[in-house]
Amino acid sequence: MILLVTGLVVILAALGPWSDAAADRTLTAHMLQHVALTMVAAPLLVFGSRGVLRVLPRAVARALVGLGRPLFGWTAFVAVQLGTHLTGFYDYTLEHAWAHGLEHGLYLGSAVWFWWPVVGRRWRWGVPYLLAAMPVQAAIGVVLISSDRPFYEHYRSLSDQHRGGALMWVLGSLLMAAALVWVAWDWLRAEGRRAVAREVYGR
Repeated sequence: MILLVTGLVVILAALGPWSDAAADRTLTAHMLQHVALTMVAAPLLVFGSRGVLRVLPRAVARALVGLGRPLFGWTAFVAVQLGTHLTGFYDYTLEHAWAHGLEHGLYLGSAVWFWWPVVGRRWRWGVPYLLAAMPVQAAIGVVLISSDRPFYEHYRSLSDQHRGGALMWVLGSLLMAAALVWVAWDWLRAEGRRAVAREVYGR
């Protein structure tokens, strides 16, 4: 419950009036919003709601488990990241409030979908799954850093663009790396317990 509430607090902080005003002024603040939603709030929501399937009707729980397949979550996350940051959609959202709200919903929803296989349950392919997603954020960051012209019409400062790209790349990679360490450690710990149980049973 604490993690779930913390995730909701992160969402409120990231989308609050002060954060929105800062994001309207600089791309760096806008990128920080996106990282907070996808790399902080989303995994906290998933981790904090792991027991929710137990209280849902069985048919609903089964449908959610089916939708939570790793390939679906990974594809949705990557498609949203690339489709919003590297197309004209990003500029469009900055001029239309409804599209901006939709964009944030897509970030949060696809990120929850993405994190579910590795945070919602123990999964032996969690490490390669996360490793496969890391280049996506890095690619977006590299595009923004290496561009010698403003990538978005709303943000005309190249230095701000380069800072935003660096934040997307470095901070996103650090948070993903932290998740990798946690997933690997959690899996190894579970494997250790299973090995001990097998030894005890074998005796």
